[in-house]
Amino acid sequence: MNPRNHYFSYAAASARYEAWWQGGRLDRPPVTLYVENRGSPRAPRSNHATLRERWLDVGFQVESALVGLETSVCLGDSVPCWMPNVGPDLTSTLFGAELIFGENTSWCQHTLHSTEDLERFIATPPDFDNVYWQTIDAMISLAADRFAGRFYVSVPDLHGSFDMLAGLRGPENLCLDIMDAPDLVRRASLHAARAYVEAYRRFYQRLTALGQPSTTWCSYLHDGPAYIPSCDFWCLVSKEVGAELIQPSIEFEMAPLERTIFHLDGPQALQHLDTMLALPRLNAVQWVYGAGHDNATRWLDVYRRCRQAGKAVQILAEDGADALHVLRELGPDGLWLTICTPFRNADRAVEFLDEVHRLSA
Repeated sequence: MNPRNHYFSYAAASARYEAWWQGGRLDRPPVTLYVENRGSPRAPRSNHATLRERWLDVGFQVESALVGLETSVCLGDSVPCWMPNVGPDLTSTLFGAELIFGENTSWCQHTLHSTEDLERFIATPPDFDNVYWQTIDAMISLAADRFAGRFYVSVPDLHGSFDMLAGLRGPENLCLDIMDAPDLVRRASLHAARAYVEAYRRFYQRLTALGQPSTTWCSYLHDGPAYIPSCDFWCLVSKEVGAELIQPSIEFEMAPLERTIFHLDGPQALQHLDTMLALPRLNAVQWVYGAGHDNATRWLDVYRRCRQAGKAVQILAEDGADALHVLRELGPDGLWLTICTPFRNADRAVEFLDEVHRLSA
């Protein structure tokens, strides 16, 4: 079995994703999959004194990414790209938050210590020249040079207004602020949303000027501005608060985008599913059911609700069998299959791709 015919092709993958964005398909749904990678002896070794030094070492991060991309098998519609990254709270650093680094992620220190501090936040312009943004910018420059068109650089992970405020204020404190000063929180959320939109605009223009496609950690493709609106914080609030207070900032953040896929994270977020599906500029949904909540097959009803609302869906399947079961149940239109467990070898991955093609005929 020859996997060569199944290697990633930008033209073919881009066309499949565009059909998917519109709720349809071409020859088959887009498929993102992975093949086990045992690593490479060429991978740079970390001799950094601290985790912070390792995370912010531009050369080390880019060279590590390059070795990983060069030693990976890229089949189906798996976009060969790397996302410059200092953790999920990058947007909170625009307003003075410092990052604390762990082995695999980072989090930010709270800088808003009282409800009244939200007034100070509203009066503060975002700082796009802090050390974290300078580091990301340097990563983009070096990666684009080192990748030399063989691989792509993507937009970093940007959290929207309420997740930004939760990082700065603390999620529990932000819940209390919503009860005590909802109008002040609303004003703060719109200030945060403006910073988020400006952050995306800067990255999109920077990467487009370097000839990079529109993609991010979610690894879709689109020829114009596209991104992943989200709000993990709204798991902590009622459906009513989500619709009345949070939805307007999400709509503001989505306004400049041509394509959107909402990151709906965890069963507690399902109370906001109808609010999310009613977003007028929403194209697709990424439903993350989370560890310990079975597999994609368990959530067929959620996928059906999304498809009935006219939205495409990304299926985060545990393995190939899970993905094929969902494909048989829902049909191929508007599905993007992402297989979370790597295949043992390329032949197994190709067999899966052939089966997806057969079931989509």
